[in-house]
Amino acid sequence: MQERRKETRYTVPEIYRQYIIFKIKKDDDFIQVALLDFSRHGIRLKSPSPIENNSVIGCLISVPASLNKEVKFKVRVRHCVADDTSADFIIGAEIEEIPDKLWFHVFEKVHDFILNRMGKVF
Repeated sequence: MQERRKETRYTVPEIYRQYIIFKIKKDDDFIQVALLDFSRHGIRLKSPSPIENNSVIGCLISVPASLNKEVKFKVRVRHCVADDTSADFIIGAEIEEIPDKLWFHVFEKVHDFILNRMGKVF
């Protein structure tokens, strides 16, 4: 698959995934998925369920050990393919709508913190 992001993509190391709770809305429920990587305007997820291309889905992200707030936002699915190494699906999505910009900004700061710590913790 051809890389389309104009920004740098940052992998979320396994050691950090245990602290980040990421959920997507599937039908009427939220299901937990793994946040694999991110950029300022896009994300890549690993999901047990496929999501239709071009659909807009609700997302929740939280870091329970640090913040007691779930940040809601919406993404547009750009691709969804079966994972070669598991029964899951890899989903690439573009961040579409951020209703709570203040709290999303907090997560941008977490993004910056992760970037600054890379190589120091793992």
